[in-house]
Amino acid sequence: MKNDVEQARASNMEDAESSAPNKGKVIDVGSDSDIDKDTNNACSNMVRDAKLSASNKGKDTASASSISNPELKIEMTSRILEQLHDKMEGMTSQQERAGCCIYRVPKSLRGVNWKAYTPLLISIGPLHRETKRIEAMQNHKWRCFKEFTEQDGMNEEKIRDLVISIQNKEKYIRVCYSEKFNRISSCDFIEMILLDAVFVIKFLNEYKQPKHFEPRMLFDIREDLILLENQLPVSIIWDTYHEINRDLRDTTSEDATWESFLDLITYAFGKHTGDLATFHFEKHKFSQVAETKQSVKGSKHFTDLLRSFMLKGSIDRTYSFNPIKLKYNAVMLRKAGVKFQATQDKCLVNIKFEKGVLKIPRLEVDHSFERLVRNIMAMKQCCYPFEAYVCSYIKFMDHLIDSAEDVGLLVGKGIILHWLGDDAAVSNVINNFCENIGNNYTCFGDISQEINAHYENRFNHRKATLKLVYFPNISRGTATVAAAILLILTFIQTISSVKSL
Repeated sequence: MKNDVEQARASNMEDAESSAPNKGKVIDVGSDSDIDKDTNNACSNMVRDAKLSASNKGKDTASASSISNPELKIEMTSRILEQLHDKMEGMTSQQERAGCCIYRVPKSLRGVNWKAYTPLLISIGPLHRETKRIEAMQNHKWRCFKEFTEQDGMNEEKIRDLVISIQNKEKYIRVCYSEKFNRISSCDFIEMILLDAVFVIKFLNEYKQPKHFEPRMLFDIREDLILLENQLPVSIIWDTYHEINRDLRDTTSEDATWESFLDLITYAFGKHTGDLATFHFEKHKFSQVAETKQSVKGSKHFTDLLRSFMLKGSIDRTYSFNPIKLKYNAVMLRKAGVKFQATQDKCLVNIKFEKGVLKIPRLEVDHSFERLVRNIMAMKQCCYPFEAYVCSYIKFMDHLIDSAEDVGLLVGKGIILHWLGDDAAVSNVINNFCENIGNNYTCFGDISQEINAHYENRFNHRKATLKLVYFPNISRGTATVAAAILLILTFIQTISSVKSL
């Protein structure tokens, strides 16, 4: 019987453990000594938890007391101020930001067409210095520099003077770039600037009659020299050119040296500004050398110099924020009686609207046009955010052109001349320019408002319809007049017949 009871008790214990394992660990149906042992264990656990809680509380109290300690507070404050000072030291000062003029193109613009901002063949300056794809041209730079040192009139003293000249301007040159390039040592930086400056001058000198540059290289190098990220300060190139030609100062004037320097630039980059560069800077026609000198010397780099060429003679305009935009494309405006006229103005942005006539300077578009305009627009966004004439001009043309039909109309009027194959290609280029470009300001708000008002006048639509449908040319006009006369005569004859009855 006792064995049966013990077996039953054992069976019940197993069932209890399987159904409630946690309870099985606490409740034991064994002897009293086992119960006392469990009770003692529970008590010791409670004591340990209490000690741990007290220990943590002590630590918290010690921490609180340490924070409330005046000396520790002062030490912590000093440490925080030191950290703030170190971080502010790493920031660019206002003066340095004002001197910065060579930027890395923002990712929002680069993502639209990265090829338009990336050198094809040659790296100038530090921004693309480590680009593997164009690293091979570094040897060509050294060959040009070797030939430069071996030319007549060049000696070790002159080369030393060139190095010292750039060394004295190192801080200024570094500030011109949007990145600090602390990894590039002073010696390497000065060597890079001297090598690139000599290469650019060598290229400009040989652009007319190349000796050391293959014809296929000339185009690619020139295209690379207009990129915003691929620049040297133009003042450094001029100083190097001036130093190289210092022996000529005894026989030629300062203005003559400037004339020769500008002649080199104009010959290489005049194509990018149409007739504008030839008009203002044609060889031996510097009627205002002092003004030209100041204009070029005031330019920050070649990209900025091309912008200056393009805006020479521009009309002063007032910028407006959140302006009225042009709502209607060229084809729609034509149906409202707007006439289009190509002007002989040398400045692209001098658009006028007078007495229903939209006057626009001729725009030449080739395969290099997109690269040039995108880099000037990127520079405008970084350097001249409130003087973005070119951006405003492109936005206006973007609103005026929606399709190949609009381009065809402007081509027919002589406003656009292009070599892209078809009008649709021109439309695509112009319509993609303003992607990721801010659209909250322009200098053509007043013209847009006048054009919109002209289109929305119903009388202008009726008058335009009459002209376009019934008088588009002499033959159609003559036929319309003859039909009108015949209709009038028929009406008169009808009235006469009725009266005779």
